[in-house]
Amino acid sequence: MEKIYVSPSAKKGVGYPSRYFYLLKTHLSKHFEVLEADSKPCLMQGTALLKNSLRADIFLLSFVESIGFQKLGFIQFLIAHVSIWIMRKRQKKIIFIYHNIHPHQGETFMTKSIIKTLLKRSVLVISHSKAATDFAVKQLHFFGWNAEKVKYVCHPVDAMDIKPIMPENEAENAKYDVLIWGDILPYKGVEEFVTDASVLAAGIKVKIFGQCKYDGVEDKIIASGFSFENKRASFEEIAWYCAHCRYVLFPYLRGSISSSGLLIDTVAMGGTPIGPALGAFKDLSDEGVCLIYNSIQEMVSIISGKEDCETITDEARNAFIERNSWSNFVDFLYKNI
Repeated sequence: MEKIYVSPSAKKGVGYPSRYFYLLKTHLSKHFEVLEADSKPCLMQGTALLKNSLRADIFLLSFVESIGFQKLGFIQFLIAHVSIWIMRKRQKKIIFIYHNIHPHQGETFMTKSIIKTLLKRSVLVISHSKAATDFAVKQLHFFGWNAEKVKYVCHPVDAMDIKPIMPENEAENAKYDVLIWGDILPYKGVEEFVTDASVLAAGIKVKIFGQCKYDGVEDKIIASGFSFENKRASFEEIAWYCAHCRYVLFPYLRGSISSSGLLIDTVAMGGTPIGPALGAFKDLSDEGVCLIYNSIQEMVSIISGKEDCETITDEARNAFIERNSWSNFVDFLYKNI
């Protein structure tokens, strides 16, 4: 059985940590010997990558292009390049999971350099949005490299068998028009949403549930009058809100939008997501499990009920989850390496 190394390692956290790498490692064990399967904390992503560059047969790499934004970023950037060089010298296989067209933190010479290297050196490039797939193909064509190795695969879904729990101090009959959940970061457009005049004038009832470390943004959310809890909730609490809100809104800004784990988890929890007509939101709209808008005004019209829109059926949601299971994703990787 071939040895496979996944970078970055899975991490456990409070509230709603990303389950992507934990689930990936769990299902990879069906076909591979997964190195560092227990996901013990490591000092730095770069040093872990260097150590395992001498051990594994297959490397499944994500977010390496963002390594320059981490602690000792430039040193980690150099270590990442050395690690990739070792992998190539050992004639081992690299798979690049291209999550975002550009890192959310921005573009630098380091991010561009890592992305270019991984696009060139990987035997397989996977993207979870058609927009990122098209971008990667154009980049490979521009440099005259093989673009056929780029494949679009929808972000895998894990059917979440959880029992919704009503949060403390929440009335049982509480109803919201909109839920926004997840860490509040600049690219997610929460600040722009809560300060938009058309949103504030619409009279919609909004619940915002997420950790915000930006004082100015937190003040603007509070000033909007929307219900806000500055913390990471559990999946059980989020599932309760999904059932008590008409829509789960992702007011993401244009730029680096590609795939979204929170979008996938919302579908799995039975919520009705609505997001901009970009990236994975557009892709999931085509599959009948996400609503999309092209402007703030259109989004407000949908939420306030002034504009008719299609409903998401349980049949469409269940078919989507079954079709895009983690087991199917790992089987695809195994067959295409």
